[in-house]
Amino acid sequence: MDVERIADLAKGLDCFFSRTEPLARHLSLGIGGAPAFYLRPRAWHQAEGIFLALWEGNAEFRVLGGGSNLMAADGPLSFGVVHLARLGGHMRWEGNSVEADADVPMPALAGESVRRGLGGLEGMGGIPGTVGGAVVMNAGAFGNDISGVLAGVALIEPGRGMTWRPASDFAFAYRGSDVARAGVLAGCRLTFTPEDPRKLRARFEEAKASRDTTQPWRSATAGSVFKNPPGKAAGRILDELGYKGKRRGAAGFSALHANFLVNHGGATFEDAFGLCEEARLAASGAGVTLEYEMEIWR
Repeated sequence: MDVERIADLAKGLDCFFSRTEPLARHLSLGIGGAPAFYLRPRAWHQAEGIFLALWEGNAEFRVLGGGSNLMAADGPLSFGVVHLARLGGHMRWEGNSVEADADVPMPALAGESVRRGLGGLEGMGGIPGTVGGAVVMNAGAFGNDISGVLAGVALIEPGRGMTWRPASDFAFAYRGSDVARAGVLAGCRLTFTPEDPRKLRARFEEAKASRDTTQPWRSATAGSVFKNPPGKAAGRILDELGYKGKRRGAAGFSALHANFLVNHGGATFEDAFGLCEEARLAASGAGVTLEYEMEIWR
């Protein structure tokens, strides 16, 4: 499927389309060049038709959500991007359960669950990104992860369109899942456990305060670069190797938390990725294998 046909598809569905949109504008780290095409539906009812057409036409594309854990290469990119953001997603509550569209911000979902006295996401106060990204990567913190309350997922699947499937159809692990292999996540159903709202709020605020004081979320960052190895903390490993605050050009590991990469202004992909690879190889030389938690597109 060539770009001209994709442009016609976007026009017919009244979606935003560009051949020159830099991903840096949409990523919290602020690093990323222009994909072969950038397409953003304006509402969820447009998304199903977009993906089915792109799959049928064998178009090469990737799906972008909140962009809070992603770094992309500079310059022209060989693939297109469909951006699922600001589609007017909602949360639909019923008792102890909620159906949430994939573009709902995670802070909104976690905060509302706590306000309702529903436990399971209170440790995720202050975590950025969207519900869709959180499910796909099984986001978590302070004893919670989203798979612990996940009951089902709504997927746009190749050749089938929108379907609901139980969470048990998929495998979830530390900071990962196989959900994206089946299709594009459009929403999810979560079931919580009622708890004392005051205790939930206290844990929520404690987690948020801890994150605010130990992690550089007020800077241009993509969150944790590496997953924590079993029984160890990636930040502590990088600190011991001398990477806390270390820079290459305008890219650097945070002086606040060694496992957070920061764009100090105009950082290039070459410098940012090069610094991350240098740190990963240094850890390997010290006998520790570090796997990327941050997603990298190149």
